[in-house]
Amino acid sequence: MAPRQPLLLRLAGGLETRPVKAALSLLILVSVLPIQGLEDELRPYFLGIFGVELLLRAALLRQRGRERSRLDVVLFAFDVIAWLSFLPLERLLDAHAAHALPVLRLTRLFLLLRFTREIAIDLYAIMTRRELLEQFGLVTLAVWGLAFGASVLLSHLAISHDYDGRGPVPDTTFFDRIWWSFRQLESADNLVANLHVHPVVAVLSLGLTMVGVFITSFIIGIGANVVDQVVRAARRRPVGYAGHALVIGPVHEAEMLVQEFVRLYERHRALRSIRLSELWVWLVRRGPPPTRHALPRMALLGTEDDPPAYLYAPRMRWVAYRTGDSAQPEALGLVGAAGAKRALILARPDAGPDADAVTAMALSSFRTQNRRGHVFVEVQESKNRDLLQAVGGPGTYPLDMQRFLGFFLCQHLITPGVEALYTDLMTADGSEFYTHIFLGEEAVRTVVALGEGPGGEISFSRMARAACQNNVILAGVFLGDAVPERRAGELVSTEGLVQWLNPLLDPPEGSPAWALGARAGRVPARRLRGLIGVSATYAPLRRYGRELLMGRGIAPAEAANGAGASADGAGASADGALADGAGAAANDAGATDGAGATRAWAATLSPRQSRLDRVLIVGYSPALPSLLHALAQFVPGIEVTLVLGERGDERMPLADRLASLGVAPAPDGAPPGQAGARLDLPLGGSATVYTQHGHDLASLAVRCAARGAPASAAVFLSEPEGLDRDARTAMRLIRFARALESGELAHGARLHVLAEFSSVAKGEHVRSLLDAGKCGFAGPDRLRLSLVSTERIKNYFMVHSAFVPGVTTLYDELLGEGGQDLVRIEAPPPGPGEGVNGAIAFEELRAALEPRGVIPMALELDDGAVLLNPEPGPALAAARIRAVYALARGRDLAAYGARQPEEGEGREAARGEQAPRISA
Repeated sequence: MAPRQPLLLRLAGGLETRPVKAALSLLILVSVLPIQGLEDELRPYFLGIFGVELLLRAALLRQRGRERSRLDVVLFAFDVIAWLSFLPLERLLDAHAAHALPVLRLTRLFLLLRFTREIAIDLYAIMTRRELLEQFGLVTLAVWGLAFGASVLLSHLAISHDYDGRGPVPDTTFFDRIWWSFRQLESADNLVANLHVHPVVAVLSLGLTMVGVFITSFIIGIGANVVDQVVRAARRRPVGYAGHALVIGPVHEAEMLVQEFVRLYERHRALRSIRLSELWVWLVRRGPPPTRHALPRMALLGTEDDPPAYLYAPRMRWVAYRTGDSAQPEALGLVGAAGAKRALILARPDAGPDADAVTAMALSSFRTQNRRGHVFVEVQESKNRDLLQAVGGPGTYPLDMQRFLGFFLCQHLITPGVEALYTDLMTADGSEFYTHIFLGEEAVRTVVALGEGPGGEISFSRMARAACQNNVILAGVFLGDAVPERRAGELVSTEGLVQWLNPLLDPPEGSPAWALGARAGRVPARRLRGLIGVSATYAPLRRYGRELLMGRGIAPAEAANGAGASADGAGASADGALADGAGAAANDAGATDGAGATRAWAATLSPRQSRLDRVLIVGYSPALPSLLHALAQFVPGIEVTLVLGERGDERMPLADRLASLGVAPAPDGAPPGQAGARLDLPLGGSATVYTQHGHDLASLAVRCAARGAPASAAVFLSEPEGLDRDARTAMRLIRFARALESGELAHGARLHVLAEFSSVAKGEHVRSLLDAGKCGFAGPDRLRLSLVSTERIKNYFMVHSAFVPGVTTLYDELLGEGGQDLVRIEAPPPGPGEGVNGAIAFEELRAALEPRGVIPMALELDDGAVLLNPEPGPALAAARIRAVYALARGRDLAAYGARQPEEGEGREAARGEQAPRISA
C-alpha cells in the first residue's frame, strides 16, 4: 500500500477539483469588477484566499521537481504577480507609477487560463499544426490580396466614393480603400446600399462580397474542424474520476446495461447526502455513523472513435467515454482504471471462440493497475470461469451468463407465471434483493450483544417482523468468523462470509452455515455479519440495519395463545408440549380475528409445479446447453425435442453447437438432419436433436413434435444471427400457432409457450395471435404464453451484481440445484356460491407461513398483477389473491403439503414436535 501523502500536498491536490476551480474563477472575476470601494472592502479576504492558493501552488511546484514544465513556472509567476496586485501598492507608489496598477490588476484574468489549461494546450497544439497554418495562411493571403488588388484598381482609376463614411472627400488614402475592400469581404452587410454609385464600385463591392461569402464558409469549415479536433483531444485526456464504475468492452451495444446502471444510481440518489436525522442519532444517541454514497460517475472504454449515441440522453451527464484497446495500459489510464471501485468487463461477441481470451487479457491489464477494485467479468464458456478467477485474483467475480440464463429460462418452465415476479425483481423498476454488511469491530460487538440465551442467538422471526415494519422482506443473513472491513475507496466485500437464505429452515448438514451454528429460526449473534432483504431501494434495508445496531431491530416476543409464553426463536421447551388438539383449539378460537382468518386461508395454499414431461425447443442460443442441463436435473425423465437450423455457421458452426449439447458427430460428419440424433440426459431423461438447412425451422419443429406425444411446453429461443432476431422469433411463433389451429400439431390439456425476445414490447403483438380457443384448448388458462427478454435480464443481473455485494451467489442458489427456490403457492379458487370473507394483510401472511418454512415475497392478484414487497396499507381481500410467490425449499414444501400451521411466532420447539423442521 502506497504511503500517504503529506497534508499540504493532499490539500494542494484539491486545487484541481471542479468546485475549487469554479470558486477561484468567481473570486477573480469579482476582484476586477469596476465597482468603487469593492476591492478595498474585500482585499483582506482576497489576500488570505489567494495567499493560501499561492502557498499550495508552491508546494506542488516543489514536489514535481524536474518534472515541472515551463508552463507551470510561467503560471506560478503570474500567480505571484496577481497576488501582489491585491496589496495596497497605490499607497506606496507615487502618482506616476500608480497609473500602471490597473494593468497589473488585469493580469489576474490571465489566471483564468490555468483553469482551462488543458483546453488551451490542446487548442494551441491544433492551431499550430502545419496543415492548419497553411489553411489559415491561404485564407489570409486571399483576403488581403483581393483587398489590395481592389484598392490598387480604385486608386489608379481615381474613382470618387465614400470609402470611410465621411462622404466622397478628396483626401481619401490608399489605406482607406484597402479597409473598404476588406469590409466588403468581411460581411455582406457592407455591400453598397444602392446602385447610384460608380459602376466599377458597384461591381467591385458585389464581387468582393460574393467571394467573401465563400471565404467565410471556408473559415467556418476550418473552425468546425478545429472544434472537432479539440473535442477529440478532450476524449484523449484522463477522465479524472476516482471511486467510479468502469465498463470495458463493446459499450456501443451495451445501452441497456448503462441505462440500468444510471437508473439504479438514480433510484438511490437519497444516499448521496447525509441526513440530519442520522447525524442526530450518531451525535446524541450514539448510533452508527452516517455515511454518504458517491455520485453516479461512470467511464466507458470502447474501440470506436465516436461515443455511443445514448450518452447524449439527459441522465448520462456523469458518464464519460474514452477510446482505446482494453489491454493497453495507456487506454486504461484514460478511464481512471487505477482509481475505479468496480469494473465490468464485457465479452466481445465478434471475438468468437476467443472471447474469453480477450476478456482475460483485459482483466490482466486492469489488475496490473488496480488490485483493490471489484471486477465483474462476463464469461462465455463455463469451463473458463475458474481460469478467469485465477487471473483476476481476490475481488474478481466471473459471471457465467449463459449458465445463469439457462437456469433462468428453466425456472420459467417449472414455475409458470414467475416471469411477472422477475420483471419486478430483476429490473430497476420494482423491489430487488439488497445486502447490508456490518462493518468494523464496533458494529460486530453491538450485534453480538443482541444475542439471547446461553447460545447467544437471535430469533429470525422477530428480526423479520421488525424488518417488515421498515418495508423490508428479510430473506437471509450472512454469517462468518472474520470481521468485515472496508478501506477508503473500496467496496464492501462478502468474501469470507457465508450466505444463509431462508433462516426459517435448517441449512444442509455439513454446509458452511451449519458449521457456523446456523439452526432453523435461530441466528448465532456472534457470527452474524450481514443481512439479505428485498426492498424498493437499499435505503430501507440500510435503515433496518442501523436500527438493529441500536437495539430496535428485534421485535418484542409475542405471547403464545394468550398465555404469555415466549414465542421467540429461543422459546422454552414447554412450547413444544402443545398437543395437536390444543393447538387446533387455539386456532379455532382465534379464527375469528384477522390473524386467525389469515392462518386458515394460508393453510389452503398449495405449491404448484408445472407438469413437464415433453418439451419442444426451437432454435439455438448460447444458453441452450445450460437450459438442457437444468431441465434434466429439475425434471427427471424429461423428453426434449431440439430443432436447430444450420444458419449462423459464420458465427458458430453447427458442429460446434452440436458439440456444446453433447451430440457426437456421425461417422461421415453429416448433421442429424430430419432423422434426428438421440442424446441421453441425467436422471432418465433424453433429448432428440433435429437439424435443417433451410429457413422454415418452425415447420420442421411441428413435424418433429408430431412424431411423439403432445408437448407440455414449447420454447422458442432468440438466435443471435439475423437482421432482426425478434422478427424471426415472432414468425416462428405465428407458424407454430397456425399449426395448432389447423390441427396439424396435436396438443395436450395444457401447453406453456416460452418465447425469448430481445425486446418484450416487440413481441407483445404475438400474444393476440396465439388464441387458446382457436387452438382448441378448453379455456384461456390452458394455453400460457410467456415472453422474456434475456438480454434485459442479463444486463440488469450484471449491473445488480456490481452494485450489491453477494447477489451473484444469491441467484446461484435461487436458480441452481439443492438450495432455496422461488416457488408459486396457489390459492384454490372459491367454488360456486362460496365466498371468501376477510382480508389478508401481508405481515399476517408472513407470520402464518412461517411454520411451513416459507417467506412470502409477492402476491399475484386476480387481474394478473404481481405485488412484490407490498407497501404497507389496507389489507387485500382474500378473493383477489390468486397466488403467493415465496422463498422456500421447493421439494420439501411440496412434501409438507397444505398442513395447518401452528399458531404463534417463531415457535421452533413447537414446530419440532408438530411440524418437524426441514433439513437437508
